[in-house]
Amino acid sequence: MLSLEIYKILHLAGLMMLFLGFGGVLAFGASNHPSKSRIVAIFHGAGLALLLLGGFGMLAKLQVGFPGWMLVKLVIWLLLGGLLVVGKRNFVTPKTLWTIALVLGIIAAYLGIFKPF
Repeated sequence: MLSLEIYKILHLAGLMMLFLGFGGVLAFGASNHPSKSRIVAIFHGAGLALLLLGGFGMLAKLQVGFPGWMLVKLVIWLLLGGLLVVGKRNFVTPKTLWTIALVLGIIAAYLGIFKPF
């Protein structure tokens, strides 16, 4: 089993990759370039996977069970996962997509740091 610090690094690497994926969606939009779209999807998916691995690894290391704030973070994770499709299909403006992703990221950070409930 890995150390708590390694799980934190994995979690943060996943966060960076996820938001790089969002940046790709904002930069390329719904372009007809399969290679660009594939790279964006790879970063987004790998980021989500690393977030999940690092998050559950930290949860296991801390031995706190499954608190309520973790359930909210899982819902945010699902929303961030679906947000890529929303951005690629132009359901919302790029400004709205960025705002939603940023707000969800800030809420997840708050929950992870302060563990309010």
